[in-house]
Amino acid sequence: MKFAVLADAHIGRSIPLAIAEHRRRAFTEAFRKAVDAIIEAGVDYIFICGDLFERRTLRPSLVQFVHDELYRLATGITEQHGHEPKILIIRGNHDGRPLSDTLDYIRHPLAKYLHIFDEENLVYSDDRVYVVGLGYYENISKAYEKLVKPAFERAEADALRILMLHTFIQGYQDIPPYSPALTIDELLEVDPRYVFAGHHHERHKPKPLPNGGWLLTPGSLEMYDFGEKPEKGFYIIEDAEGEKPNFRWIQIEPMHVMRRIPVTSDRRRPPSWYAERIIEAVKGFIEELKRVNKPGYLRVPVRGPLSEGLPSDIDLREVKELVEGEPLLLWVDVDTMGLEMPPFMPPPGGEEVAVEEFFRDFGPFAEEIAEMHERVRETLEEEASVETGLLTPSKRRPLIEEWLRRFEEHSFKG
Repeated sequence: MKFAVLADAHIGRSIPLAIAEHRRRAFTEAFRKAVDAIIEAGVDYIFICGDLFERRTLRPSLVQFVHDELYRLATGITEQHGHEPKILIIRGNHDGRPLSDTLDYIRHPLAKYLHIFDEENLVYSDDRVYVVGLGYYENISKAYEKLVKPAFERAEADALRILMLHTFIQGYQDIPPYSPALTIDELLEVDPRYVFAGHHHERHKPKPLPNGGWLLTPGSLEMYDFGEKPEKGFYIIEDAEGEKPNFRWIQIEPMHVMRRIPVTSDRRRPPSWYAERIIEAVKGFIEELKRVNKPGYLRVPVRGPLSEGLPSDIDLREVKELVEGEPLLLWVDVDTMGLEMPPFMPPPGGEEVAVEEFFRDFGPFAEEIAEMHERVRETLEEEASVETGLLTPSKRRPLIEEWLRRFEEHSFKG
């Protein structure tokens, strides 16, 4: 038998919104390329392990695209290789909820080549395979215990046991904190020959299991975000009874170069210094795009302390000119949220704030607010940290307690 294992197609992905059409096209093209390669391979089963779509609601044209591609996949294999394949799909977290998901849009009574798993159709079996498909659940261990284990108890003893999941696997992947996951020990409780898992976007090599089975995560078909590696694609598996499976990786080249180039400093710098480094990063990225003759987009996170001015003082006019003048450079995002303010900042425009006048609606209490404001300013000037411009907790606490006491002594009516 021959399998294709893919996941996380995310059809309809349009983030960042500034280049939404580029992003949508990249994900549809990746899926089309995967279908072409699977038809050429002439597989018997196609396992799509969740997040076929990016969201529950999306453009009808994208739903039609997926419907047409799945039909082309099934008929293409039949015409070229003489057998009808089976396409097996589970729900990912982006596809929707258990009782309402995007996969409803592609169900069709005449699509005999298609099996979509849900709680009422948890098992697909024929004379060669016994497949249990579990979509995404926040409490994955509970769902696994309640649904998967009983389903495998009904399997024939000599069936080729395959488990499809959309979740993280502990001991196999780097898992974000507090994310739902299953352990390899839990997987072994159902004695699978294969476990195919989506949800993690990074390709993982096949992992042999202690029971003689295999665990496999193909990753996403396209670059989902700037932090991902560009190694994208899916696996073809050739399984012969009594022999070690042959795993073949099918690379899908991302449509665009998607790069993240940080600009950082560990010491205080003026806005002009950061502007120069940002321009250097953009120019370097343009040279990379020209070398590979491929369009792309760039994110520049800027981190570090300012010695003067504000993040808005960083002059990005040349960056805009570079984007407008280079067709290969589709988009640049400069993120200055990580910049630290200078130790002391004057009021905007250099004007003193008339605190008592600003809070005049509080009546006599406005005088106390002005008094406390002055005390805080004096304390900051005398005792604030040179590095951060802030007070230590021990210096800050008495001022907070004083504020609270004064507020509690007054009654405010609307």
